[in-house]
Amino acid sequence: MNTKKIRSFKTLVLGTVLLFASCQKESVEENVTDDVTTSNGKLIEKYFDGDLVTVKDMGNGEYLYHDDIILSEEHVSDTPQIANQKLTLLDPVRKWPNNTVVFALSSNLSLKLRVNILLAMKRWSRKTNIKFKKRTNEFSYVTIMQSEDVCSTCGLASIGFNFGGGVIKLGHNVDANLVTHELGHTLGFLHEQARPERDNYIIIKWENIRSGQEDQFKIKNSRRLTRAFDINSIMMYHQYAFSKNGKPTITLLNGEGYTGAQETISPLDIIGTNAAYPKR
Repeated sequence: MNTKKIRSFKTLVLGTVLLFASCQKESVEENVTDDVTTSNGKLIEKYFDGDLVTVKDMGNGEYLYHDDIILSEEHVSDTPQIANQKLTLLDPVRKWPNNTVVFALSSNLSLKLRVNILLAMKRWSRKTNIKFKKRTNEFSYVTIMQSEDVCSTCGLASIGFNFGGGVIKLGHNVDANLVTHELGHTLGFLHEQARPERDNYIIIKWENIRSGQEDQFKIKNSRRLTRAFDINSIMMYHQYAFSKNGKPTITLLNGEGYTGAQETISPLDIIGTNAAYPKR
């Protein structure tokens, strides 16, 4: 190989490395700045499934929990007592009847979002007992819409089945992984990193969490999607979630980072979903 070819090859390699580093930096910066909803609301404390939690009062009887879960008046109370003892799954969260999520797509959805929504639904329906049905005249269903209430790569969703209807709001640049995660909330599942035994598996780096977002990482004592803690769960936060400085907010016990969280439905996600929604 002559000198000119060697020089060209080195330039190509250097350019590739710099491009990769730039993409990595942009990815981290996006996680730092692009994690939160833009909805206004007063932070208050309510009891949800027996735990005192911080929620954002969105008005109209709705409360935003963990920044992407919409709770209604029937989910929360001013006392530790569960509002409705007849509810199942993650009391007081209802399961979808007949394992079927009835949905309506808003007319404002871009083609990209429509494709990602259908892909996310297929991930659930191909691997679990969950089915999705486009609404005809059903009274209760979930509306999936594009919204400016969330950041471009964010989403939020009603928890479980709601009489009269629920909602999933998505930013214009949301990928199929995030949609799959929000559908998990619609099925009634909470975040994996909030489960009681999580400190046996991960470290929460409180010093790196954005001010006002600490509640996202507090332990919740209700039942979970997976039977054991699962770093690969679709409901697990990624390692830079709500970071204020580009440093990880969650690491493994040895201080190292991890991948796989919130990417696709894991084997334990499948087992947990089918346990909550048995085959009919």
